[in-house]
Amino acid sequence: MERRSSRRREVHGAVNGKMILAEHVDIMDLSLSGIRFKCCRRVDMNSIQRILIRKQDISVSLKGKVIRSTLKEIEITGGKNSPVYEVAMNFRELTDDDKLSLEKIINIIENG
Repeated sequence: MERRSSRRREVHGAVNGKMILAEHVDIMDLSLSGIRFKCCRRVDMNSIQRILIRKQDISVSLKGKVIRSTLKEIEITGGKNSPVYEVAMNFRELTDDDKLSLEKIINIIENG
């Protein structure tokens, strides 16, 4: 049984994101209620974070609560070990403008 209030859309690198904790996040999927991404920094469970999401000329900064943060792998880059965390967030306190921008981004993803 599906527990999510909104259907997830797989992103496949089509959307850019960043946070204060991580300059770049690799967005895996996105919905009107939340996001799942990979990043190189640990993000605390139950913490409130902001994530900036960009697609074409649309940019929106959204607040969310971290519901899952898991160490997924260790990448070796230039002889240095770098952790990769998978993080899931539920969006909180979205304004009407936030929702509209998020819907536009999702529509662009769905329609190519």
